[in-house]
Amino acid sequence: MKNSQQSSKKTLLSYMKLRMPAKYDFLLHLFVLILVLFGSLMVFSASQASATENVLSVVIACVKQVAFVIFSYIMMVSFANYFTMQRAKQYGNVIGFCFIALLAMTFLFDDMGTGSQAWIRIPLVITDISIQPSEFVKVFMIVIMAVNVERFFQKKVTWWMIVKYPVIFYAVFALLIAKQPDFGTLAILTAICGLCFLIPSHPTLRKYQKWLAWLIVIAVVFVLLLTSKFGSSLLKHIPMLDYMVGRFEASMNPFQDIYGTGYQLVNGLYAIANGGLGGLGFTHSTQKFGYLTQASSDYIFAITSEELGIIGLFIIVLGYGIVIYRLVYYALRTRSEGYKIILMGTAFYILLHFILNIGGVTGLIPLTGVPLLFISSGGSSLMSVMSAIGIAQAVISRIRRQSQT
Repeated sequence: MKNSQQSSKKTLLSYMKLRMPAKYDFLLHLFVLILVLFGSLMVFSASQASATENVLSVVIACVKQVAFVIFSYIMMVSFANYFTMQRAKQYGNVIGFCFIALLAMTFLFDDMGTGSQAWIRIPLVITDISIQPSEFVKVFMIVIMAVNVERFFQKKVTWWMIVKYPVIFYAVFALLIAKQPDFGTLAILTAICGLCFLIPSHPTLRKYQKWLAWLIVIAVVFVLLLTSKFGSSLLKHIPMLDYMVGRFEASMNPFQDIYGTGYQLVNGLYAIANGGLGGLGFTHSTQKFGYLTQASSDYIFAITSEELGIIGLFIIVLGYGIVIYRLVYYALRTRSEGYKIILMGTAFYILLHFILNIGGVTGLIPLTGVPLLFISSGGSSLMSVMSAIGIAQAVISRIRRQSQT
């Protein structure tokens, strides 16, 4: 009896690998950990604002952040060890239907004053945990597109055969996310899918890739037009939600309505200006005390700039630059179209969040409410991006091993 119990424990421990696989990219791993640890420190600092009202809430926020970091790391290592294209092909559709069910479940929960029913809330003893399924959908779409391209790449098939399942899943996801509504997430999901579609070189896709490339250019130009003075007059004639119009107007002139649509943006700019080059010092931000209600999430970059100045900006930019560079580096070294989509798709995913978050906080583009990955608080975004990094490391490990044979 004891021998059987010991053998079962050994089997469980051997299956639960907590080390990265052979030939993983150490530099990518190192800078991901640096960004996560740095982000956690900034989340702890931003959470101090709640201490004046409730010390317990600060303790809970810190414990939740630590728990999410540990769990996200385990997810990353697990995907790095066990992800394969074959398993993704085998279970992809089932996982996709599970995500559809989870997105539908969000409508059973109140928006809690956020204006969006995008979260599933799990009650605990003294707090609750919020899970945002749409964050994981971004990674799923990268993988499902890679799997389908890899499956049909050597075959003479129509373009629809290659993109059928990704398009169907995207359409259902987009409808549910728009219904929540969460247009920031929908914009990123759409951009990721569009950019991933441009990567494969299958001959039947070329014509449609050219059309999509033009659509992307037109969409970017249109958004930039809306942020101009001429675009402000167009906004009144475009059917959009009021808060979306407000964000466009605030990006053009946040000081036009300081106590309304421009309130958060103006205080974010004050935080960045207060920090200057040297910063006020770690934990010494003033804007987090009642001025920025989303200090630990959407506006974590502003708090980082206020407290650490150019040093905080350097850490974030360097970390993001190394992570994206390593992903693109291996994408250019592989002949596998599926691996290329996973690596480039993950790089796009991280870069888009970086651009939209920092661009929104600084007023260069309309605020979308997306988190700064690795840095902002929020368990779903951290678990999602760490899962994507784990999948990328699994791919990198195979690319490096294949290059030695």
